[in-house]
Amino acid sequence: MIRVSHPQDFWSGLLFIAIGALAAYLGRDFAFGTMTRMGPGFLPKVLAWLMMGVGAIILLRSLVLKGEPIQASRFRPQILIVVAILLFAQMIDRVGMVPTVFVVTIVAALAAEEMRWRDTLLLAVGLSAVCTLLFIMVLGLPMRPFAWSF
Repeated sequence: MIRVSHPQDFWSGLLFIAIGALAAYLGRDFAFGTMTRMGPGFLPKVLAWLMMGVGAIILLRSLVLKGEPIQASRFRPQILIVVAILLFAQMIDRVGMVPTVFVVTIVAALAAEEMRWRDTLLLAVGLSAVCTLLFIMVLGLPMRPFAWSF
């Protein structure tokens, strides 16, 4: 009988294989094409097969290497990260880049157990500035730094 020595790798390998298989299934109707004339299904299918291959390697490693058991899931960080993503989607057009990045950074930082307010506020200010410089000024994306439209 096969014995799983590293349950974390085993389940993550199965997850990679399942997501890759789902992607391959969903992209089955797209034309693959050739290497010189790639069709719309070329990249999705290649990535799906690569994902399944990585999953198989991780799964096989779980049968050989020793590892720790799976820890109990903590829901607070997961919920806060999803809330941060949803806040970004709702705020970016309404209030602009600077306040959105600031608020989203603080909400995402609340997911960490060892969050320090001083460091989080500095990170939020820095990320707001960098994102504004990069996305608005350098890349020229049609976003406003501040847009107070509710």
